[in-house]
Amino acid sequence: MYYGLIIYVLAASIWWSFLLLDQDKQLTEAKIDKMRMEQVQFGNLSETQFQETAEYQILISESEKHKKMIYGEGFVFFVVLIIGMWILNRGFRKEVALARQQRNFLLSITHELKSPIASIKLALDTFMKRPNLKPEQIQMLTKGALTETERLHNLVNNILLAARIENSFQIMPEQLNFEQLVHENLKQVRTKFPNVRFDFETTGDIPTVEVDRLGLNSVVVNLLENAVKYSPKGDEVKIKLYRNATDVLFEVADKGVGITDENKPKVFEKFYRVGNEDTRKTKGTGLGLYIVKTMLKAHHGDVTILDNQPKGSVFRVRLPA
Repeated sequence: MYYGLIIYVLAASIWWSFLLLDQDKQLTEAKIDKMRMEQVQFGNLSETQFQETAEYQILISESEKHKKMIYGEGFVFFVVLIIGMWILNRGFRKEVALARQQRNFLLSITHELKSPIASIKLALDTFMKRPNLKPEQIQMLTKGALTETERLHNLVNNILLAARIENSFQIMPEQLNFEQLVHENLKQVRTKFPNVRFDFETTGDIPTVEVDRLGLNSVVVNLLENAVKYSPKGDEVKIKLYRNATDVLFEVADKGVGITDENKPKVFEKFYRVGNEDTRKTKGTGLGLYIVKTMLKAHHGDVTILDNQPKGSVFRVRLPA
């Protein structure tokens, strides 16, 4: 219907342009006939002399001006219509993309919430129905429930943090030891993912940075968990912390499938995730990298994505030293 309306408007504008041109032509011919009758028949002028008169030339000149005006207005209308179509189409596509991302977010958040809740419920049901569990069984169930509780806690924190970023979040800067902060978060992530190998390399001369602790913690944790999520089982995640003349640089490298150049800027958009939510195997809500990008922007830093060799991605964070 949208394109049909556009075609109708174009056809109608072309039709009215031809009608205006034809009307102007008929009006000009009527004026010429009247003038010819006055000057040729009654003024004893030949047809050639009549066409050389000033009145005839002025009439022809005005007719040409009218034609140019109609053509010009038609061209301007056509250009304005094309620009309007492009703007409307772009807005429509953005709305469709946003609706699709929100749908993906709702599907993914449903999956993400169901899994830890089901695991915690299963552990509690087991405790109630089997009170005589062995100590090692109790420890295993408790550890699993705590892991899922921590996962649920991080998920809710990300959702709340994303909402606060858009509305009322303000950074509370303090002088922090970046290397120590990475060690603390890496310890938590290692506990959460005991089967993943983490290789942390640092130059040891890292200066303190003036940042919001909650914000920088979210940046580090989201990048580490993102690397784990997209790394094949058994592969290591490499972490580097170093500095240059003006900045502190933090890199997280995985050996996953990598990110295409087309998707590199998109992965930082809110709710954006590569692929279809119905067929995607990796977990997530599409908020982690959005939080990373927004937090670093608030700290006058940035994050870029590089291609890892031979495969995978490298997320490089830059913060002013």
